[in-house]
Amino acid sequence: MTRQRSPHPWSLLLPLLLATALPLLVGCPQGDSPAPQPNAELPAAVPPPVAVLEPEQPVVPESPPEEVVPPGPPYLADAPSQPAAEPEATDRAPERTAIEDPPLGENPLRAEARPRKGKKGGDFDPIAVHGPIFEGWTQPALAVVITGRQDGYLEPCGCAGLDRMKGGMSRRHSLFRQLRNERDWPTVGLDVGGIARDYGKQAELKFHIMVDSMRTMRYDAVTLGAGDLRLPTAELAAVAAGTADQPSMFLSANVGLFGFDAGLTAAHRVIEKAGVKLGVTGVLGAEYQKGIHNPEIELAAAEAAIEKVLPHLEQADFHVLLAHATMTETKALARKFPVFDIVVTAGGAAEPPVEPRRVEDTGALLIEVGEKGMDAVVLGLYHGAQPEWRYQRVPLDARFPQSPEMHMLLTAYQHQVASLGFSGLGIRPAPQPLKETHGEYAGSQSCESCHEPAYRQWRRTPHARAFQTLLDQDPPRQLDPECISCHVVGWHPTQYFPYEGGFMSLEKTPHLIDVGCESCHGPGGNHNRAELRGTAEEKERYRKLMVITKEQSRDGQCATCHDLDNSPDFDFDTYWPEVEHYEH
Repeated sequence: MTRQRSPHPWSLLLPLLLATALPLLVGCPQGDSPAPQPNAELPAAVPPPVAVLEPEQPVVPESPPEEVVPPGPPYLADAPSQPAAEPEATDRAPERTAIEDPPLGENPLRAEARPRKGKKGGDFDPIAVHGPIFEGWTQPALAVVITGRQDGYLEPCGCAGLDRMKGGMSRRHSLFRQLRNERDWPTVGLDVGGIARDYGKQAELKFHIMVDSMRTMRYDAVTLGAGDLRLPTAELAAVAAGTADQPSMFLSANVGLFGFDAGLTAAHRVIEKAGVKLGVTGVLGAEYQKGIHNPEIELAAAEAAIEKVLPHLEQADFHVLLAHATMTETKALARKFPVFDIVVTAGGAAEPPVEPRRVEDTGALLIEVGEKGMDAVVLGLYHGAQPEWRYQRVPLDARFPQSPEMHMLLTAYQHQVASLGFSGLGIRPAPQPLKETHGEYAGSQSCESCHEPAYRQWRRTPHARAFQTLLDQDPPRQLDPECISCHVVGWHPTQYFPYEGGFMSLEKTPHLIDVGCESCHGPGGNHNRAELRGTAEEKERYRKLMVITKEQSRDGQCATCHDLDNSPDFDFDTYWPEVEHYEH
């Protein structure tokens, strides 16, 4: 889903085992294992102390009603199961008496769930939540759409529905289309930069797709941001350079790709639309320049660069500065050059303000763009004795339909990701940090024979169908690393790479699809082998290692995937009753 989240280092995850969002609290009854046998293969790791959450009542009622557990996903019907241990005949799990847990909602240990909104639950009115737009506006002489800080977010995560989520190139295109075609407003598009954020081949693919999207929207001026300039210079040049019949929409007064003499992008531009001339230039601030270490990119001080271009903008009716800079530096530039009527900053809050602001001691409008492309700002110019600019923050929410053109580009992007594969994207499995203590991944089905109530509870949750969610998307996302990471077992949820022994494909590792038991508990290989052939001490050691408490889940495990980007309505106390279950 082309999502990106703040890095969550493994050093923080190790005390919590692995991170996703299916907290299961498990332990094996002492009487259900074969007679203890020595096992030299098991590592003699000493587990850290782990709190065990004991239930207040027995987990199984005396006379449970009959229930029907949802069948497994159809794509697993013919998939080979993964053995819990070596496949010798003597390693079969012992026969157990079937234990039925009560139907969903009747478990006496499960807290009463709060009413949940969820991304798909109930009716959602984006206008009621985010407010109406353009109230009282008549047709302006010119509408200027201002965006920035896309930060690699091609679209919001749609795995659980898009209704309550904002942003995406598709909705932005619909905004432009509504202004130009439905409202018949002369429209200009400006962007303060920050299209890309991460490194690597997938980041480059997204940059290309987003620039193609902005060309489709007919942007007039886009400055280069810090994230963009961390991409390979050749990639930038291939995208940013203009053609004989279409000049580049990129500009910067103080950034030169392959040097200023190469002239790949303009330093300024005068945009004429509906009889109005906008003089536009852009700069990269000093703080952001500190993060650029590329000898193929020439940088200059922002003040000196602006002084050079101002004479070329004298013919303009209004002057615009696109400052990919901190708020402090942006305001300093606005005061240094009061000729600018509109100053756009990459600094500021995560959401643009509702009301317009001005730079103190100047008359310049100060425009903040927010982050992740979730909002746009539209300025409307009205002529009169004194020209007036009207201001509107536009949330890019469900009031804007998906764009067919953007859907075609997104489909092309997913095809590119699929054709390159993990190796083509530069993704390699990393060492599994819990291998020494936990062993290999075994798959959720290996837990069923000893943990029937917990397994049946898991099967009732959306976590057990997480991979199907990717298959159901249009286009499907089951080959996109940025989507896979929170829908399978054995991936880092925020860095988008697999661990050795983790999920690799539906064909090679079908037992590791979905948000499974090991997504939270960690790999279960050692635990499984200890139950089959280990000593009593080994059994106890690995049982304790697999325990996860409610407090650990609340303190961060769930949030690694259920964050603001992917689960904006997530509330731990609301969702916990849907997944909680216990065993003595």
